[in-house]
Amino acid sequence: MEVPGRKRDPDLDKGSTDATVYCQPCGEGGKRAVAQGFCQTCEQYMCAPCVEYHKILKVTRNHVLLSKDKMPSYYPSTKQSAIADTEYCKKHPKEMIKFYCPTHGDLGCGDCVVPDHRNCKVDYIADVAKEFVIGNQFKELEPSIKQTEDIFSGYISNVKELFGEIENQTKDEMGRLKKFRAEINTYLDRREKELLDNLHHVKNEDENLLKTLKKDCELTKAGLEAMRMELTSGEVSVNQRYVTARRAQKELRVIRDELGKTAGRMKARKFRFTKDADSERLLGSKTCIGTLDVVENLNIPDLSTLTWKEEVDIDVRAPQDQDTCYISGLALLSPGLFILTDFGNECVKLMNVNSRTVSSRLKLPGTPWDVCVLPGDQAAVTLSDNSIIHLLSTKGGQLSCGKKIKISSWCRGIGYYNNRFYVSYVSNPRIEVMTLDGHIISTFQTEDRRQLFQKPTYLTVSASTPPTMYVSDFHAQAVLQLSLDGKVLKKYRDKKLNYPESVVEVEPGQLLVCGGSGHNVVLLTESDGKMAEILGQNDELAYPYSVAFCPYTRTIVVGMLRTDSLKVFNAN
Repeated sequence: MEVPGRKRDPDLDKGSTDATVYCQPCGEGGKRAVAQGFCQTCEQYMCAPCVEYHKILKVTRNHVLLSKDKMPSYYPSTKQSAIADTEYCKKHPKEMIKFYCPTHGDLGCGDCVVPDHRNCKVDYIADVAKEFVIGNQFKELEPSIKQTEDIFSGYISNVKELFGEIENQTKDEMGRLKKFRAEINTYLDRREKELLDNLHHVKNEDENLLKTLKKDCELTKAGLEAMRMELTSGEVSVNQRYVTARRAQKELRVIRDELGKTAGRMKARKFRFTKDADSERLLGSKTCIGTLDVVENLNIPDLSTLTWKEEVDIDVRAPQDQDTCYISGLALLSPGLFILTDFGNECVKLMNVNSRTVSSRLKLPGTPWDVCVLPGDQAAVTLSDNSIIHLLSTKGGQLSCGKKIKISSWCRGIGYYNNRFYVSYVSNPRIEVMTLDGHIISTFQTEDRRQLFQKPTYLTVSASTPPTMYVSDFHAQAVLQLSLDGKVLKKYRDKKLNYPESVVEVEPGQLLVCGGSGHNVVLLTESDGKMAEILGQNDELAYPYSVAFCPYTRTIVVGMLRTDSLKVFNAN
């Protein structure tokens, strides 16, 4: 069987005893050299350098070589070379595949074998192929092939299901978007009609007043004209003219007294349309109407089924720090990279759990409490003593200051969702929902005239369907679940959870909560409302205040009161 690209010498095919025989390995490389020997094992003619190389190579040194005077003068016609039936080497396109290394499972040519498999026991394909095929050894692959085919059949089936899910999800989200847009249109149409009706009402009122004024002026003017004619008429007696004049004199005094009032009525109200500030901010927003949040699907296991291995603590104290660290806030920026607030040293830091180092530190103008991550390489920190939200840039793994947003005093926890801040306050306990420039949209403080919170210290917003908010109430020793319009959905309490601090979502329906006085971290499962302690005093936790979870590395990081170290735990 001829292999494309390889040509046989026509003289050799004819079996001519006078034909010049050339080196086949060199011929495959595009060279032409007269053969000086023949390898009976490989069934190849070779020039002198190739013969010597054949003797040195480990896998061919035991082959049977014939000298020039003993080599056949034509290609053997009894059987065709099995090597000619293989394919070209991918690494060396001009060489044919001749060898197989069982140790590495690699196929290759002679040029591959020398550098990569010098110490391996390599099979020469021409020696083993016939027995392999005749013995049907290739059928040993059938079960593995079948098993792999079944797996991929399952994958294909899953892909088809995912196509359906994507289609249905797209329709659902398009429906939600269009419905919301229709609600906006209906609201805007109604507000436009109200404003136009009000405008026409003011216009009609002013026009009616002016019409009445005009009519009164015209009647008075007509009366004056009649008075003039009566005074100048020659048809009445002198006595009657006297009477008319005196009556006119009195009427004129009345008219003059009314002139001031008439002048006061001589006006029209000024009115103008004023744009609503919220609507103007809406038009200036890059996320008007809403955003499309694409959530990466990570295979996050049920944390209650895992055990946790304590790693070596990470020292987060920086050379500039003057006091013991107090990590009151933690948040995951990217796989293995956390942002943390150091209340004790009035700064914020970036900590890489892989390199176990603080990669960036930024001094702040006050004591930071909590931190949340924003889109576009940004973060937001609450400065409780300064009553501000401080925006930060985390671009390039370095911290830098952004704008400051003035808010009310005694702010604590902060969360972000759908272009909104959610901020908790421990004085006059409440949650405020505000735009990213600090404009308060709504306040959650009471329900049925009862206080919702006693001391809400931390919160997080879950991207579940529908989205909800979780608030840790320190004094109530509970975690509250609220809808995003401020309605209490559930209240979670457990004897394992004492004075809750930081609360963070692992995945929709599962949260980690720090038990400050309980010296533990509990896993809250929304479906059954149960809390399970997954880390405790046996793990050397003492007054944990902040916690964060990295789903990529399955790592839990815990910050504690007055300590320079972060506790790190990896899932077994």
